[in-house]
Amino acid sequence: MVKAVSEYLKGAAEVPHNRTLLFVGAQSPEDGQGQVAGDIGAQAACVWDKVAGALAQKNLEPRHIVSVDIDLVDRADIAVAVKEQERRFRHHVAQTVRITGLADERWRLQVAVVAAVTR
Repeated sequence: MVKAVSEYLKGAAEVPHNRTLLFVGAQSPEDGQGQVAGDIGAQAACVWDKVAGALAQKNLEPRHIVSVDIDLVDRADIAVAVKEQERRFRHHVAQTVRITGLADERWRLQVAVVAAVTR
């Protein structure tokens, strides 16, 4: 479906012209009751569950993801955040990780994705 543009551009993905793109805005680690788990592992699992749910609403799966943006408040959390992502899917995607402040001080990360599919 999507391929790396070249060996030297591992962070780039090409989406052919006959694909529909779905943009999933940044998902927070807040559950439906406004609760936020304390540790990065639980927050990462919550965020990826929400991403999967947003994709499922349009009959897509994590295998359709072509781009991931992860915002973290602490660079020490990168390994845990990426481990949860790899648990969900392992194919090549264009990816950006930013260390930044987030809207709620309880949040350790948020994730936005772009998915592509033939319709």
